[in-house]
Amino acid sequence: MQQALQVFMDYAAAFEETFKDDDWTRLTHFFPHDATYEVRGGPLACTIAGRENVFAGLKKSLDGLDRRCSDRVLELADGPNVVDTGNGAEVSLGWNVIYQYKDAPKVTLPGRSVFNIVDGVIVSMRDEYEDEELGAVGDWMLKYGEGLDGSYV
Repeated sequence: MQQALQVFMDYAAAFEETFKDDDWTRLTHFFPHDATYEVRGGPLACTIAGRENVFAGLKKSLDGLDRRCSDRVLELADGPNVVDTGNGAEVSLGWNVIYQYKDAPKVTLPGRSVFNIVDGVIVSMRDEYEDEELGAVGDWMLKYGEGLDGSYV
């Protein structure tokens, strides 16, 4: 289980570097070719299959939302929690992303991420959103988010 946590921590650091420089090749060794990514809850819910498709979806979302904001702060809400799954481990954590867009008030997007790690690679990951928590984010988007699009597909 310690290996799974280290894989997650290394991936998280590499992802933040990729956010800065858009070099997705540094992430390939973290995922098998058939990795999946799922978004549960909210208007952006989707499932993406295949490592290259996952990267394309993540890039689309980052380009449409995160990279358009002048500030993006990640806060850990809980975890990471590691659970043995029998053939690997599940690493989960709750988080908040605080965005600053133009002169609008800051908005906080709360969520949870779950990574299934088998044999040292992330075979699947998902982000989970609670619809009741997304209400304020949706209201903010309608009022201030013109030009922003965090969709993955």
